[in-house]
Amino acid sequence: MNPTPEDNAAAMRSRIAELAIKFIDRSREELATMRAGLDRLRGGDKQVLPEIRNLAHRAAGTGATLGFGALSDKARDIEKIAEAQEPGAVPDAATLERLGSALDALEAELARMPRGAA
Repeated sequence: MNPTPEDNAAAMRSRIAELAIKFIDRSREELATMRAGLDRLRGGDKQVLPEIRNLAHRAAGTGATLGFGALSDKARDIEKIAEAQEPGAVPDAATLERLGSALDALEAELARMPRGAA
């Protein structure tokens, strides 16, 4: 017996919900990585900014795809801050503060999201 269109739609909704929970859980882990990167930036590590940008870029894109517009916007803010920096340079204190505030905003958005089944 072939599945009905309703069965297919239900299976797709279930799979998207599963992917959304995995994305949220991964985003929480990656937020911790970005925070550690911010600490490294404050310590003068010039190599970490591209990693923060890449993690924020992925969160922004996947969040938008899964319908998490506010989360996507917060991640995009982080990405924009990172993109605006001179390659290979440590951001100034004001930029580090803005980056920290943007990470706080992302964390607040993630706190509103459901926890995974882990």
